[in-house]
Amino acid sequence: MDVLAQADLLIHWIVAGKISAMPAFATLTRAALLPQPRIGPRPRMHRTLPHLQVDQLPPENAVEELLETCLRIPLVRSKQSRMASPGSHALYLCDEFAAGPPEAFIDGHEFCHLHPLPEGGIHLTLPAALRDEVMRRSWGEPHPIAAAGILPTLMTVYAPRDRQEIDAVFGLVAQSCQFAQGKLQLLYGQERSVRKAP
Repeated sequence: MDVLAQADLLIHWIVAGKISAMPAFATLTRAALLPQPRIGPRPRMHRTLPHLQVDQLPPENAVEELLETCLRIPLVRSKQSRMASPGSHALYLCDEFAAGPPEAFIDGHEFCHLHPLPEGGIHLTLPAALRDEVMRRSWGEPHPIAAAGILPTLMTVYAPRDRQEIDAVFGLVAQSCQFAQGKLQLLYGQERSVRKAP
């Protein structure tokens, strides 16, 4: 079975679960699902560190619900992030499961952190082609650290404003986790393909 057929099978499997009708990148080992374009204008952001939203802040339960959902991802653990404001939750993998490239990690084996209310934004890593497509769909923007060339895979994902956006952002966190596990490797050149989920 060729790689694209494997990606199609995985898309069907994922669509049968919670995530549906999302365009997808075909990958070597996983189908990288993309949310539909985010509705409305991008939020305003602080241009300094910490890189946080100024408006379009999430409702009270959104950050807690997103964190609870993220902690259901197999192998994911949480602790206070050393690279974010107090109260931020770092999502990380234990050493034996952190098989991704060095650029998949923010600090140690942390691949993502969720900022507390009121801002509630998310910082995570994604491979370049996927990250660029997520930004093109208005779900986030380069983190200032990435813009400075220090960790180009790091991006800021905007805080979810409703249930649908919680699901979309969760999908991006799950793919960051796959990247950190070494299971999300985008195809390049002529093999690269953006595909629609059925």
